[in-house]
Amino acid sequence: MNSSQRGCSRRLLVLGLVLVGLLPTTIRAQQSIVSWGSDVYDQVWATPEGGWFTQVAAGDRHSLALRADGSIAAWGLDSDGVISDTPVGTGFSKVAAGDFFSLALRADGSIVAWGVDHDGVLSNTPVGTGFTQVEGGWRHSLALRADGSIASWGSDSPNGVVSNTPVGTGFTQVAAGRRHSLALRADGSIVAWGEDDWGQVSNAPLTTGFAQVSAGGAHSLALRSDGSIVSWGRDFAGQVSNTPVGTGFTQVAAGTYHSLALRPNGRIRAWGWDQHGQISHAPEELGFTQVAAGGQHSVALGTEILDEVRAEIVSWGEDTYDQVWDTPEGGRFTQVDAGGAHSLALRSDGSIVSWGYDAHGQVSSTPLETGVTQVAAGGAHSLALRADGSIVAWGRDDKGQVSNTPLGSGFAQVAGGSQHSLALRADGSIASWGRDYEGQVSNTPLGTGFAQVAAGLYHSLALRADGSIMSWGFDGDLQVSNTPVGTGFTQVAAGGGHSLALRADGSIVAWGEDYSGVVLNTPVGTVFTQVAAGSSHALALRSDGSIVAWGEDWFGAVSHAPEGTGFTQVAAGGDHSVALRAHISAWSDAGSALAGVHGAPLLAGTGSIVAGSDNVFELSDAAPAAAAGLFLGLSSSPVPFKGGTLMPAQIMAPLMQTTSALGEILVPFRMPEGLPSGAELWAQWAIQDAAAVQGVALSNAIMGVVPVLSIYSAVP
Repeated sequence: MNSSQRGCSRRLLVLGLVLVGLLPTTIRAQQSIVSWGSDVYDQVWATPEGGWFTQVAAGDRHSLALRADGSIAAWGLDSDGVISDTPVGTGFSKVAAGDFFSLALRADGSIVAWGVDHDGVLSNTPVGTGFTQVEGGWRHSLALRADGSIASWGSDSPNGVVSNTPVGTGFTQVAAGRRHSLALRADGSIVAWGEDDWGQVSNAPLTTGFAQVSAGGAHSLALRSDGSIVSWGRDFAGQVSNTPVGTGFTQVAAGTYHSLALRPNGRIRAWGWDQHGQISHAPEELGFTQVAAGGQHSVALGTEILDEVRAEIVSWGEDTYDQVWDTPEGGRFTQVDAGGAHSLALRSDGSIVSWGYDAHGQVSSTPLETGVTQVAAGGAHSLALRADGSIVAWGRDDKGQVSNTPLGSGFAQVAGGSQHSLALRADGSIASWGRDYEGQVSNTPLGTGFAQVAAGLYHSLALRADGSIMSWGFDGDLQVSNTPVGTGFTQVAAGGGHSLALRADGSIVAWGEDYSGVVLNTPVGTVFTQVAAGSSHALALRSDGSIVAWGEDWFGAVSHAPEGTGFTQVAAGGDHSVALRAHISAWSDAGSALAGVHGAPLLAGTGSIVAGSDNVFELSDAAPAAAAGLFLGLSSSPVPFKGGTLMPAQIMAPLMQTTSALGEILVPFRMPEGLPSGAELWAQWAIQDAAAVQGVALSNAIMGVVPVLSIYSAVP
């Protein structure tokens, strides 16, 4: 799981709080949201963080969530205001998402609708109060009245999905699909109407005893009272034939071509079409309480969502081949690179991790050796430089970009282009091989004294020792002829049809094809330390470790660039990017506070996380003269805990304190000597606070990568 699955960073200290008597065992943790699947319109990326949500709904390309105060959050594609026109205020009790419109039910049972008004799906919304449920389909809607009668409106073509709505009372639930609808009677029998080209109406089960129905694109699901599932309708991707067997399921949800079911322990089962990870990216945690299936994405609400560990590698942008999703977790990486649709990372032991598109073995054929000193990702091939200066290449070989790799040792750097490669020898001479249609091989400059090489789509760059630049290859967008003259450059990067160069003063020069402003919008200033050029986007790293992205924003290649500082390297691929973050050596704020009388209590950790160093945990903005417990945990422990895990051993018992009259606590401690590095230490305070939910406030959690925790010693 990676950061593409949003909402995975919230969990309460429920277990630990119960252990020390601060919470009753019946407390229900705040519910947070996880989204997965297609993210073309940020329906995953923009998932709201935080807790206290009570319901989620998924439309064709957008999603909704209802907060505990009755306010609504909306995200995804904003067609005709389906996001921006979301009603403000509180007091809503239910939400529903149609194809390009949304519905909400107020506490008085009245309905509000917004978005695209196809066929009167907004303007014909019934007025009045007394409705208990709303459902949005493809250009049509349903609402259930308190007496169990059904109202329907919107598009009625081609098969009477509005006009054939059953009359009478006694219905308990409705479900709207693409062009068909379902209703559940009080006896558990099902009524289906509308389009029937895949049997989504005529094959509806005729028995009783059903407890819930859900209508998808052209298939449907029904949940029996024993928790078993029945499905019928279109089955091109197994959305019917792969329906799980057995009993005990608690909820079902049908999307356009995929389906979801929830088990009693809160685990999600997904089946059907998996083009965008609707199935394979479903979260594996327990504790989910509701699922919603949309067009090609899904949303789930849960209480036991695992915290997302701050990884050293961050990926963003296109995820068609899991080049974001499969980003390796953990730390001890030293370099990253991004290719056409795959990525590479180098570990500190010189071993290689690769992920993403694998049609040519650029992932599966990655060498298993250690001792590699640099990696480079090309269009669909990869390169690695060994400690002895020899090169290994793998992946696509249609132009000899693998088989023609030079033998021998003594190379100092490698670079991969779309279908060609470069290598820099120790004497500063350049070797090139692979595709040569545009002279990217035959026009390679001769001689020694070069300090760096960069390979783009069909052109290449080389930096001389005096800081001057040579370029060769395809020049259709002046990426060769407009190469800046002069000396004083320190790094070059070659993209799809553009190039970048970094000057010694930290300023950037860009030239070549200006698609989507990738040249014109190059940032100004002198604070940059590295540049990277992708297919049609670019990246730059500032001296504080923050990232700037510009150019074409397909798949969020620009807008999804991570915020914050502390990054040490960036790499730009086709439409995705990778960044390496500095290994955490100081306390990092992990968020997730739960407000009390003075707002969110603040925990700060100061000091160097090095064995033998003095540190201080400082709590502020808490309730005065209140009992508080400091929880410490290691991610390697088996017991769930906010921000990591709670160690059950005696040495890790919560440290109980009382806040001062100002709501503050200071806890000095010393890191033990002689402990191995690499473990994660997490800390968080729980404070008795009458103004907080359930009477307990939580500080933010903080985390640092430290030696494996032994007995910590408080300084007297």
